[in-house]
This record gives sequence, structure tokens and C-alpha cells, in this order.
Amino acid sequence: MQQLLLIYDGDCPLCRNYVASQRLQKQFGELTLLNARDLPEQAPLLLAELQHHRLIVNQSMLLRVDGRWLKGAEVLQLLASVNEASWRNRLWLYWFQSAGRARFSYPLLRAGRNLLLKLLKIPPLPY
Repeated sequence: MQQLLLIYDGDCPLCRNYVASQRLQKQFGELTLLNARDLPEQAPLLLAELQHHRLIVNQSMLLRVDGRWLKGAEVLQLLASVNEASWRNRLWLYWFQSAGRARFSYPLLRAGRNLLLKLLKIPPLPY
């Protein structure tokens, strides 16, 4: 069984709702969800590991699969490839199952997230 750790911005409504809507625990079983804003207090060694690998939490959703880090578009593509195709998320799954479409779309999604955080006056992650 794979050991999976998903790091996302729990203060971002888009990120939080995406993670909640995907029913990830049902798909993966052994998945740990971690709010990136809790890293300094809850997982300082993990934060040091991310910094060592030059993974910028404020720029990407991160997923560790058996010690290997995936970020941004790679995470969305993997999640889309294993998620169930309910009527609500078929288009989402279709779109992100393609590596090219995921790479094209992720910067747009990140820009939308950054704009939303600014409008809601939520500070960006400092790491």
C-alpha cells in the first residue's frame, strides 16, 4: 500500500473545497491530508524537507507518493486519474487526466487562487 501525503492550503476556499469534494480518503485509503498553514507547528521537519527540495508550498498543491514529490499539475492529473467519474466532476476529470491540459490550466488556477486570497485578505503562505 502506498504512503500518501497531500499538502494544500486549508485557508483557501478553492483548495479546501477541492480536497473535500474529491473523496480522497475513499480512493486512497492511506492518505494523510495536511493544511500547509499548519506546517511550522505540526511538521517542522516536513517543512525543512520541502525547503531542501525547493518545493514552494505557496505555489503548488503537493503530494508525496512513497517518498516521491509531485506538485501542481501532476497532483491534479493523478487525482483525476483515480477519482470516480460522478456526474458532477466528469468534465473536471476529463480535463485533468491529460498532462498537457493539466500543465496549461494549473497556472491559471493558481492565479485565481492568489486573486481570491488577496480579495479575502488571506495572507499568502510565507514558505
